[in-house]
Amino acid sequence: NSPIRVNCNVGCNNKTDIESELSKLKFIQSCNELPDMMMDLSLIELEYPLYKYIKDKLGIPFGVVLSYRRFTKSKGYQWKDIRNVFLQLCNDGVSFITIHFTADLDLFYKARQIRKIPVTSRGGGMVLYDCRINNRTQNIFREHIDEIADISLKYNVVISLGTTFRPGTILDACDSIHIEETLRQLNICKLLQSKGVKIMVENIGHITLDKISTHSKLLSKFNAPIMPLGPLPTDAAINEDHIANAIGASFAAHVGCAHIINCVTRYEHSKSAITQDVTIEAIRAAKVAAHIADLSRNFNEANLYDT
Repeated sequence: NSPIRVNCNVGCNNKTDIESELSKLKFIQSCNELPDMMMDLSLIELEYPLYKYIKDKLGIPFGVVLSYRRFTKSKGYQWKDIRNVFLQLCNDGVSFITIHFTADLDLFYKARQIRKIPVTSRGGGMVLYDCRINNRTQNIFREHIDEIADISLKYNVVISLGTTFRPGTILDACDSIHIEETLRQLNICKLLQSKGVKIMVENIGHITLDKISTHSKLLSKFNAPIMPLGPLPTDAAINEDHIANAIGASFAAHVGCAHIINCVTRYEHSKSAITQDVTIEAIRAAKVAAHIADLSRNFNEANLYDT
């Protein structure tokens, strides 16, 4: 019975991004267009991370992706390093953390054979790379899932189940890879919940509206809020992806498989540098989508705005 939430992502790929991303956060604050929550997707470690600014200045829940931390191309991941980063993030007050438990090599090898785009997840791809160079039978996060559960319980941190094989084109939506990863997410969700861990679920990706309806039947089996990446119901909305995302997200929320809507900019698939104005536009589009979904769910507070 909660309203649909809105999440917005920021992040630095290199040190030259710091100034622009910090100014973007300040601009969001000055425009009074705060989302309900944010993620810091930075690939580099900063002396004053973006997530600390979100916590200190914006005062809203924030998350990060664990696989983005302490990865090296030569060695992949070392558990001691990952564990230390996880503990540091917990001590810094992280609200939720995305972990790619289902980045599995068997799905990757199958996806390379049958898909147009095998993998779209950056974090999941990094975990798959680590599996290959370190000859892991299962990925490093699955190996240490019990310790991850213990730490998240100790610090009351929500685990967001990352999705490695979400479809990167509508042609791959609901294929055997997508379904199998979702089932594996479901099993991990139940396992962690049985230990008392709070869970969020990432899924979906590029998928048409009819397939959202079909896939919602599987996603409804999760007793956890779902934060879809997208969903983008068309691959053809170049430079208008914020509109496509608003349509897909509001529909997914209406059918019960999107509880947190991600902001997607109009340049999601055409530009890497996103301006302040485009970010605000994405937040507003996501908020409209959330409001439309709440109206369809007869959420009382949403009805007040329209009456």
